[in-house]
Formats: sequence, C-alpha cells, structure tokens
Amino acid sequence: MLLNKVLLPALIVFCSTGMLKAQEATDSINQAEARRVKYLQGLRKVSSDKELKYADSVTEAKNIFSSDIRFLSQDYKKFGHYMEFNKVIDDSHFKMTADVYVDSAFVIRAKVARPATKVEEEKNIADFKKVLDEETKSPRGQEREKIFASQLGKPAPLFSVVDVDNVKYDLNQLKGKVVVLNFWFTACAPCKKEIPDLNAMVEKYKGKDVVFLAFEVNSYEPAKLKAITEKFFKYTMIPSTRKEGDVASKYQIKAYPTSYVIDQSGIVRFAVAYNPFRLPEMDKTIEGLLMKKPVATKKASK
Repeated sequence: MLLNKVLLPALIVFCSTGMLKAQEATDSINQAEARRVKYLQGLRKVSSDKELKYADSVTEAKNIFSSDIRFLSQDYKKFGHYMEFNKVIDDSHFKMTADVYVDSAFVIRAKVARPATKVEEEKNIADFKKVLDEETKSPRGQEREKIFASQLGKPAPLFSVVDVDNVKYDLNQLKGKVVVLNFWFTACAPCKKEIPDLNAMVEKYKGKDVVFLAFEVNSYEPAKLKAITEKFFKYTMIPSTRKEGDVASKYQIKAYPTSYVIDQSGIVRFAVAYNPFRLPEMDKTIEGLLMKKPVATKKASK
C-alpha cells in the first residue's frame, strides 16, 4: 500500500513530464512547418550549381539586395541580419550550408541554413581550396609569394611599438622568444574568420615563450581598439596603420590577414596570407621552434 502511495504519484509526474516534452516537441515541429510555409510558399529550391549561377546573375541584374532576401535558420526562424546568417555558415568550418530559394523569375528570395551532408562538406572544402589556389596564382598572389620567399630565412624587419595598454614591444628585446605577428583590420571578413583558430594557438602556448602580436592597421585610438577587440581576439593588440614606414609597410603586406612566425634569433620562419588550411602548418612551426628543432622554410609556389 505504501509502495503504491509513493510510486503512483511519481509515475504520474514522470508520465506527465514526458507527455509535456513530447507535446512541446510536436508544437515546435508544427511551428517550424508554419514558418516554412509562410516564408517559402511559392518558391522553389535551386537544385544545381548551374541554376545557382543563373539565379545570382538574375538577382544582381534586378538590383535585389541582401536586405530584400529572407535569411532563415534550419527551423525557419528569420535572422535579424544577413551577416548573422553568413557568420553561422562561416563559423561552422564547412559543416553548414545554405539552400537557396527562388521565385518564378529565378530571383533569389530566401536562403536557409542547414547541416551539410558529408558530400557537400567535402565539395565546399574543395571549392574553397580552388578559390585560394587561383588567388595565389594570380599576379597579385604571385607578387605576395615572392615577397614571402625573399623574407623566409632572413632577419625580420625590426620594430618598436606599444600595445593598447601602452606596453612596449621591441623585436630586438624579444630575442629568445618565438614571435607571431598578425596583420589585420576590423572590417576584414577573412581576418575575423581565422580569429578562433588564432585564439586557439594563444591558449595552446599560454605560459610558453611565445609572443602573439596583432597589428590592426586602421589607425584606431588605443582605447577604442581595446574596446572593440578585447572580448574576441586574444592576441596582444597593437594600434597601427598602413602608412609608409609603419610596421605593415616594413613587412610589405599585400593582403589581409597575413601572419608571420619569427624564431628566437629574429629570423622569419613562416609567412602566410589568408589560408585556413595552412594554419596547422603555422602551429607546427611554433611547436618545432619551441622544441629547438630546425624548421624548413616554405618556398613560394611557382
């Protein structure tokens, strides 16, 4: 009898809770379906790269802007801004993709973020690598690679700068430490895209003889730059410019972002413009230098 008095109420509560969760799940599915119908009614999904290319050209020709397109999550909730949508895709490291929906005139009217299939993920990676490779082989890319080739194995250009907290960093006085430089600016999308990976390296080498310096080249006042960056970029932040004679000019920066690794003797051992697939190589270079292993310089691609 006592067992019934204890177990029965507990069983009722358990069943009620389970039923409530099931109902909430059903309601959520129904709401998502209602949003799908609301936002995508009368539209059809683009089914090939050829169709997507045509849709892009039609949309551009009709002067349709991003603000005219609905950007939706996988459960069809609207994003407040297209940049939020793009961030979800970009931050997923190719694990998210977008379905594109057009009207009868083939104008893009909606985009829906969703998890990529394995095949789509591999294709996204291959496509992006192709874009990076084409950029590297362009005249501008070849000029940049020649500059890198001329710097590798040579003494790094000297500098003496102060960070946003007025702490001085002199490359001559950093001998004995590995120094990692990043040249970037706050409005640069690829720059911001690689920051999580750069932050991971800062965390990995915390407490080691590695100094991470980020040169933001938009001429910000120190206090403003600190306020903008302190919560999302873990490098030591250096207010800088692109003017002749400043650090970016000394390093002949041609693209943003650009990173360098300088060894304990002040010699350039690694240089790369934006390429997320080479960041592991940068990590290994730092690791190798800390282990006092010789690190081969990277030759420029021909």
